[in-house]
Amino acid sequence: MGRQKRGLLEVNSVAKEFEPYGQQSRRIKEYFDGEAFSRWAAISTGKGNNFAQRKLIEGRQEIHDCLMEWIDPLEGKTLLDAGCGAGFLSDHFAHQGALVKGIDISTKMIAMAQERGQKNTTFEVCDLMSENGNYDILVSMDVLIHYSIEDMPELLAHVLGRVRERAYISFAPSTSWFRFLKVIGEKFSGSSKTTNAYLHPISEIEKILNNLGYRVTRKKLVSNIIYNAVLLEIYPTKD
Repeated sequence: MGRQKRGLLEVNSVAKEFEPYGQQSRRIKEYFDGEAFSRWAAISTGKGNNFAQRKLIEGRQEIHDCLMEWIDPLEGKTLLDAGCGAGFLSDHFAHQGALVKGIDISTKMIAMAQERGQKNTTFEVCDLMSENGNYDILVSMDVLIHYSIEDMPELLAHVLGRVRERAYISFAPSTSWFRFLKVIGEKFSGSSKTTNAYLHPISEIEKILNNLGYRVTRKKLVSNIIYNAVLLEIYPTKD
């Protein structure tokens, strides 16, 4: 964990073994509250210290720009930012008129978000499966990568059950091209065993969503060797 290039596991590896949800959640919290905190705090503010981090920032910005284009209108909407990290996206949503709650498993990330005191935002240390509020809109960016496909039906049922209107979720897709890029990305970013990271086939996620009563209305793929993700816009299936 001491090398500068380590810590981009979330976007570059695919876990080989299933790890139970609760155990994985504890590992994620330890990871983001540990050595990775300073690195991800810098990435959140757009400060890349090496090639891998700069490409990660570029990819995240591209998918965030797409999200902000799709998600309007937000005026007067209640919004859950699930896995909000340092809360910078939450701030953007609040500036557009949303009433935002950001949750994250990392105590240090939530403390960073709370320090800014943005109007119309609240932040809480909370696991995805422990949030039981009700909102108009859900946003969850790059969180599903931490959990296995076996977790997806229950996890997605719970988080989507929190929203009345629509959801925006991004994750690292499993395709032959992205699996190849994962191998290339590891050459730049190094490796870490701190958390598992899962690439999910888009078709499998869509199948789970359909079975839960939701449909994907738009999707956006972003790939730049280091950051590989797909953004989905999700609505309930109308009867």
